[in-house]
Amino acid sequence: MKKNLLSITAILATVFSVIFSGCSKKGIDSPVTLDKASGKWSINAVRYKVYTGTPTPKDSTIPWRPNPENFVSFDGVSSLQYSFNSPAVLGGDYSFVGNDSISLRVDHKTTRWKILLLTGTNFNIESTSSNNPDFPGATVVTFQGFVR
Repeated sequence: MKKNLLSITAILATVFSVIFSGCSKKGIDSPVTLDKASGKWSINAVRYKVYTGTPTPKDSTIPWRPNPENFVSFDGVSSLQYSFNSPAVLGGDYSFVGNDSISLRVDHKTTRWKILLLTGTNFNIESTSSNNPDFPGATVVTFQGFVR
């Protein structure tokens, strides 16, 4: 009886692992390539988590006011255009760092971003800094979510 129960459990575990491993979204586990990020993305959200010496951060979402639109556009090689809550479009460049990060240089400021998700419809990045002039002395985690 115990041997049959063990066999059935092993078979069910194998079936579930095959089913759920086949359901993972592309872009989460596969390496990031230039063609996955290229094109125009709408900036859907920009959020801060501010840590000021306590384990619980203060969260803030930057108000979303497109003027005329909030977007980032990657040319598929190395150039980008960025506009958030401004009529001005800032130029810059980008490069992928390893399999999980992207370096963005916008308006002469370079920041390395961890890629949290990159699919055909969602591109989420996050960066941590301890020298944000808006939050002196704090560690700031900045999240940007792009959609198309």
